[in-house]
Amino acid sequence: MDNSQPMNDLDYPVNSPAQMFAASDKAEPQISEFLTSSQAAKRLGLSMATIQKLVDNNILQAWKTFGGHRRISLASVLSYQTSNTSSQQTSAPTNRPYQVSIVIESPELIKRLSKDATQWQLPLKVSFFESLTEALLELLNQKHDLLILQMNSPRKQQEKILEILQKFMGSRHTLAHTLILTPETDLLPPTKPGDNAGSIQVVNNDLSPLWLSAYLAGFVAQRRN
Repeated sequence: MDNSQPMNDLDYPVNSPAQMFAASDKAEPQISEFLTSSQAAKRLGLSMATIQKLVDNNILQAWKTFGGHRRISLASVLSYQTSNTSSQQTSAPTNRPYQVSIVIESPELIKRLSKDATQWQLPLKVSFFESLTEALLELLNQKHDLLILQMNSPRKQQEKILEILQKFMGSRHTLAHTLILTPETDLLPPTKPGDNAGSIQVVNNDLSPLWLSAYLAGFVAQRRN
C-alpha cells in the first residue's frame, strides 16, 4: 500500500521559476518541471501543431514518457515566452481593466463565480485557477493588480504559502496586491524591515459570491480614487 503523501504544488523553494515548481523530495522532482503539450499550448497561447513544430526544431525542450506522452520543459516554455513577449510589451492604457487572478480549489465554485463575474459590471479581467502553481505561472510575465487565494490547507502549509508569496512578490514586480482568505484567525504574513506589509492581506472569511463581488467593487472604487 502506498503511504506516501500527495505532492503539494507549494512545497518548493522559490529561488527560480524552475525551482519554485519542483516537487518535494518525497516525490519525483522532475514532474512539476515539465508540462504536457496541451498545457504548454495554453500557457503560450499557441496551437498544438505550433507546439509540435517548436519541439521538432528544438526550441522547446521535450521528452516522452514510457507511455509515449510528450513532456515539455517548463524552463524552455518560460524562456520562449519571455523572449517573444518582451519585444511586444507596450504601455497599457490608463482605462485598462484591472487584472485579477482568483485561486479556488473547487471546480464547482469556479464555475459559479465565472458565471457571476459576467454580471458584476466592473472594469475587471478575472482569471480563475485551481492551484497556486497555475496562477504564479501566469504572473511570471503578466502584470496583475490583485491575486485572491482561498486557503483551507493545514496551518503549516498556509504559513509556507505565505512565505512563497512574500518572496515571489519581492522578486517579481508583476503583482500589486494579494488577498488571502483562510479559516485561521491569527495567520500573518512574514515581515522583515523594508517589506511592504500591505502587499499581502490575510482575512478570516469564506469566499462567497456575494462577499467577493462586494470586495471587488470596493477594490475598484479605491483604485479609482
